[in-house]
Amino acid sequence: MLRLVGVFLVVSILASAAHAQRMVQVAPETEHKLLVTPPKLIRFVEAAYPGTEGEEPIEAVVELDIVVGKDGLVTEASVARSAGEGFDAAALAAARQFVFEPARKDWEPIASRIRYRYVFELQEPPEEMTTGWLSGAVLLAEDDSPAGMVTIEILNERNELIREIVSGPAGTFVATDLEPGKYEVNILGGEYGNLEVEEEIVAGQVTQVIYRLGAKKKSAYRGFGETAVIEAPPREVVKRTIDKEELTRIPGTRGDALRAVELLPGVARPPFGIGLLIVRGSAPQDSESFIDGVPVPLIYHFGGLTSIYNSYMLEKIDFYPGNFSVRYGRRTGGILEVTTRDPARDRIHGVAEISIIDTFVTLEGPITDKISISGGLRRSLLDLVFPAVAPDDIGVRQAPVYLDYQFKLNFWPTKRDRVRISAYGSNDRLDLILEEAAGDDPAIRGNTQLATSFYNNQIDWTRRVGEKVEQELAFNVGPNKIKFALGNEFRLEGTFIQTYGRGEWRYQITDRVRLIAGLDVYTAPVDLTYVGPQPQAQEGAGSQQGSLAGQEQVFADVDTTLFRPGVYLESDMQLGKVTRLILGLRVDHFSEINATSVDPRLTTIFTVAEDMRVKLGVGIFSQPPELQESDPGIGNPGLDPIKAVHLGAGWEYDALPGARFGIEGFYKYLWDRAISTPNGEEPFYVTGGIGRIYGAEFSIHIRPATGRQYFGYLSYTLSRSERKDGPLEPWRLFDFDQTHILTAAFVYNFPRNWEIGGTFRVVSGNPSTPVIGSIYDALNDVYIPIDGRVNTLRNPLFHQLNVRVQKKWIFDGWKLAVFLDIQNAYNQQNQEGIIYNYDFSQQTPLLGLPIIPSLGIRGEL
Repeated sequence: MLRLVGVFLVVSILASAAHAQRMVQVAPETEHKLLVTPPKLIRFVEAAYPGTEGEEPIEAVVELDIVVGKDGLVTEASVARSAGEGFDAAALAAARQFVFEPARKDWEPIASRIRYRYVFELQEPPEEMTTGWLSGAVLLAEDDSPAGMVTIEILNERNELIREIVSGPAGTFVATDLEPGKYEVNILGGEYGNLEVEEEIVAGQVTQVIYRLGAKKKSAYRGFGETAVIEAPPREVVKRTIDKEELTRIPGTRGDALRAVELLPGVARPPFGIGLLIVRGSAPQDSESFIDGVPVPLIYHFGGLTSIYNSYMLEKIDFYPGNFSVRYGRRTGGILEVTTRDPARDRIHGVAEISIIDTFVTLEGPITDKISISGGLRRSLLDLVFPAVAPDDIGVRQAPVYLDYQFKLNFWPTKRDRVRISAYGSNDRLDLILEEAAGDDPAIRGNTQLATSFYNNQIDWTRRVGEKVEQELAFNVGPNKIKFALGNEFRLEGTFIQTYGRGEWRYQITDRVRLIAGLDVYTAPVDLTYVGPQPQAQEGAGSQQGSLAGQEQVFADVDTTLFRPGVYLESDMQLGKVTRLILGLRVDHFSEINATSVDPRLTTIFTVAEDMRVKLGVGIFSQPPELQESDPGIGNPGLDPIKAVHLGAGWEYDALPGARFGIEGFYKYLWDRAISTPNGEEPFYVTGGIGRIYGAEFSIHIRPATGRQYFGYLSYTLSRSERKDGPLEPWRLFDFDQTHILTAAFVYNFPRNWEIGGTFRVVSGNPSTPVIGSIYDALNDVYIPIDGRVNTLRNPLFHQLNVRVQKKWIFDGWKLAVFLDIQNAYNQQNQEGIIYNYDFSQQTPLLGLPIIPSLGIRGEL
């Protein structure tokens, strides 16, 4: 609910064992010691002492040249200094079974050549070994690159979990001292799928294996997802993912992952970058943001500078600009789904950063082998500099301050269950005194206050029920608060207790048919006090949008409870080798208007080639009116749900490993929009507005399958968004209609751990309404503007370059980075609107944000 009111207000005011003598030497080509980490032996194999019949046993040394591959396995071994044929052969046979942690250059695994001294020492005869080892590497099937840190479960013949290990960054692992027998080995590969194999361990032997994940997966750049036995189907025509390795590296975002959403096709640029999510020509309140499946009222702190969840604690961001699954309801625009990262289970990790804008710290690690936790805290530093740069006519009582926190506990009670407990929240405060009237509205002066906060507390449980059924349950509760005041003319203060529950069950009926059923319930007791002008539809209001001068005040005391239950059912069917059909149905009820909506949806995916897909989708989407529109005191509880139909077609082509091309066309028709009554007469709002949105999107995402030294995005959107405010009214442009949106971003990792990137955007200016005159209101001593046709003018073309430079130093066990992130690098004076003088006879451009450099330092453990 805070998000709903927040949007209304904004528009209103605009990441060696056994022998001490053995040595590993780095080859001479390693030049920069800080840039290269030598290979480390993690599994040594004892050589059999060669037979020397009739001779006394002796000690011997064989020097070997060994080539260690990127996966840590020995690819070549040769004798550099011989100790005799028998010793040489024994040393070579043992060395070829060694396993290393591979050498690294710029933190990437590399092949290396080392000189190794194998010493044959005279020892007492060893006791007979009664256990065996399992060792090897986990690779990605698509290119044999290391799978990184994945969880490996080892179960005995009684299906008891006897060992759980995590592979190293190079995918290598070793499990020692296993009793002889057969074992089930489960490799939990996240987005690359899981792998179950059976291995037999023999006493006194090392079983060496290589596991390859994702044999059926071709995409080299999809985001990492949660472990799931039954992989989630593609339930949308268009789904765009920002990978966790790219989340904090987009130029112009100051390392904030959620700011990177602005680069995706179909996302319009909000004025001043204030953090509104404007998707495919839909109003900001028509789209919803989720964190781990739970809706959140706000996704950005005020001003849009920073998001409310630390980026280093995120796994991925999924963005659905339209035709989304029936899992999501109550919105007609788009969906932003944020997936948080599970806390590390190998060791303690942490990140600390300080910049000109804010400072934060995160910490994570295991408590036991089944429990791990993570936490983060961030606070802005704006209050240290704002009083010094604020204009003289603005008094500062409370400089802008924001803070947010995150806590997460993961518990794996069994191999089939995962429980997560999380708490996160956000708090923003600002208190100013405006000694002179703001802009062209003389009523905006005096004490100005803004305080928003929300605190979410969540628990969710994922359980694998048998081999074909998976269950997810989630519950969230927390207060949302807002306080906003503009002098004596406007005051809004409210508390909303959001409670949200979700249950979803997935059943794999056959290998070609899958059924998904779920329910979610949203409730929110609302206690709200409002003093100000009679609320009216702000979108399309022209120059009167958000004006307080000369308007009669109303008082509203809202005390109600919103109750919005929803149920959904979805089937996923594979029809032959080419066609996949996804049918869905969602039913929602909205208590505030006592109305129920039934929304069917259909998606078809044609796999026309192994690397090419065509997607078609159509669906109905519904959402309730805004709170101020349906409240009995200041709105109309008799309104209907707002409806929309989405039509979409998409084409995807994986032209090269690590390069995906996409083209999507879309059309949306809106009806039953709430529109204001003439002159603001009761019932203040009626159902009757319609809208239409259509366009096309082109995108290229480049991310190499191996090496990953660079990545880039290129997107272009051509669209038009129009509204009609009644049967007799003409079609007009939507307030945030942006015909052309071009975005290009590229980041490259140079030697010596330098990283440089840039983002360039060119966007059509937002529409505006011309003022053709004014009328003097003698009673209130103000001039009232006379508008021309709504949104028939447009601001000039917007263009901006953002640059990010980062230097990283890698030490033993930790890393240090210094970065400079520059927004609007060439200080372009982009026009965001127009300011008029007191009688609207003169005007001057309202310019956007100037160049904003942000220098910071970050340490990672």
